[in-house]
Amino acid sequence: MSELESSEIFRVVLENLQTGVYFVDRDQKILFWNQGAEKITGYLRQEVVGCFCRDNILALGDSNKSVLADAAESITGVLRDGKATISEVSLRHKAGHRIFVRLRAVPIRNAHGTIIGAAESFDESLSASDWDRRQRRLADYGCLDETSGVLSKGVTLAHLRENLATFAEHRVPFSILCIEVDQMDHMRATYGLAVLGSILHVVGQTIENSLRPTDFLGRVAENRFLAILTECGPADIEKTARRVKKMVSTSEIKWWGDEWSVTASFGGATVQTGDTCESVLERAEKSLAESIASGGNHVHVAA
Repeated sequence: MSELESSEIFRVVLENLQTGVYFVDRDQKILFWNQGAEKITGYLRQEVVGCFCRDNILALGDSNKSVLADAAESITGVLRDGKATISEVSLRHKAGHRIFVRLRAVPIRNAHGTIIGAAESFDESLSASDWDRRQRRLADYGCLDETSGVLSKGVTLAHLRENLATFAEHRVPFSILCIEVDQMDHMRATYGLAVLGSILHVVGQTIENSLRPTDFLGRVAENRFLAILTECGPADIEKTARRVKKMVSTSEIKWWGDEWSVTASFGGATVQTGDTCESVLERAEKSLAESIASGGNHVHVAA
């Protein structure tokens, strides 16, 4: 057997892959967690190896499930049926924000063909990787809000003007969402002023990761974000807002040993003939005010 055929070489390669890879045994106990998994999720192998998929490590979907608990459903099928599975999910990064990945689960068999475990790999979506690279360039140009990591107010409004000009000339529709984090005054009073930065970063990154690469998100006020949804008409804006609202509510804020979730209120508007920046923003802000008046964690879209 050549050196390249040794099991140790294979292990080193797996450990250093930037694709996330982990193995479980028949009881779904995690035996291996590579560098890619650490990079994508923020969790180090010593925090994960020895845990079971059902343990609450990385929350997925609703706040009562973990990514590995959800993955356990596909792994259970793989261990039972011996068939590979692929699924698209969002998971909660160790820092608290949501990210999207593609999970692939395959059975592991011994020399006799008996299933002895399962392996799962996961990657961030390609669009997310492209966006990360673009964000790094924007940061170099000073176009990002330092607290939240999303676009600055000036750059966001420039994109709004650009979309209005495109609509006026080519009738390409777009919509906007004004998004305000709920109960920020309560958070400030309870945890102090410094906590606001952590909240804005988690919420901002979660919203951004929930949008398409062609959309734009900026922070336009202390606890308010503006999302520009390109090529998005009246039929799609509310669906998008409700999906993003759910993602925000399943993110997690970590602060000096405490962990909790936050919610946000959404007000939307779709561009109309003759709109200016001021008029479309006014309609979205009015819708946002209705959401806040309803107790927060609501979506209202201007007619």
